[in-house]
Amino acid sequence: MPLKPEHRQTLYLVAATWILSGVLYLIPYHLFSGASFYVTISVINICVMGALLSGGVYWAVRTTRRRNTVVRLAAMGAAVFLASGVLALVDAATGEWIGRLVVSPQKSAPFALRATNNFIALVWQFALLGAAFTVIEANKLTRERELELAVAREVASRAEAAASAASLAALRYQLNPHFLFNTLNAISSLIVTKEYGTADAMLAKLSEFLRATLSSEPDALLPLEDELVTLQHYLEIESVRFGERLAVEFVCPPALNRALVPSFLLQPLVENAIKYALAPSTAPVTIKVEASSDKDVLLIAVEDDGVSQEVDARPGTGVGLANVRQRLETLYGTAGSLETLKRERGFLAIARLPLARRSEVAA
Repeated sequence: MPLKPEHRQTLYLVAATWILSGVLYLIPYHLFSGASFYVTISVINICVMGALLSGGVYWAVRTTRRRNTVVRLAAMGAAVFLASGVLALVDAATGEWIGRLVVSPQKSAPFALRATNNFIALVWQFALLGAAFTVIEANKLTRERELELAVAREVASRAEAAASAASLAALRYQLNPHFLFNTLNAISSLIVTKEYGTADAMLAKLSEFLRATLSSEPDALLPLEDELVTLQHYLEIESVRFGERLAVEFVCPPALNRALVPSFLLQPLVENAIKYALAPSTAPVTIKVEASSDKDVLLIAVEDDGVSQEVDARPGTGVGLANVRQRLETLYGTAGSLETLKRERGFLAIARLPLARRSEVAA
């Protein structure tokens, strides 16, 4: 089973440390007195055992890397002292045993002295290894935390996007029964007044409109020209009921035809004008839909010149206007808004949203 890169790095460090330590220890003997079999065996023993015991120091550092500084230092210190003590005792005992079997020109130091000297030297060596392990693990922990943070941000972003999509879908679908109720109520009124031909024509237009609109995605962004076509379908339904009393003006510069807007954005604004300006009055009413831009902002104004029969008929808090306002805020944050203004004659609603075109989004 191949080692992970981080474990391979640690293994190389341990091997290099103890091999270098053994070589540096044997050089003086080779240069000045010649390394005896006894010294060579002792050095090999220390290096092999030291490499094995370094694993214990590494384990202590790795298992406490997410703890506070006191715990990490205490764990590393205990591991360093334990490894040093074990290796010093093993080396001293091995030296005693080899000394009895092999005749060496160098007289072996007493057991206690040899163990003490080795312990002091090994503490420094294991401590330096522990410090190196700490640096390695700290770097790995930093990378892991950055990865965890990136994953958490991605999960949060996806959750936020899902929540926004669900919110937009709920808002979009809220319009369907609201619009359908108003239209069916108008058809019902036509039937009550025995205007069957008008009711039948209006019902046919409604069927065509629903077929065209209900298949679209609730959170889709459509070119403004497509949204205006949808709005035209809706106005054809209302024109069956109001005839020549309803006049409509569309003003959209060609440069804004591909500007992206939320689907079904304008219908509630026009419906609001029909409900409060046209329906209560017998006078003709003109509804004007005008698109313009101000730098990177798209402005769509829906304006009527009707006179409401009620003093506070359009406070701007109905289902339609509130829905449009909330959809814009959900999609664009502070960059999206709906402003309404009740005038002496007529009502004005202006939707503001960032200006983006189909080609820009695709790029």
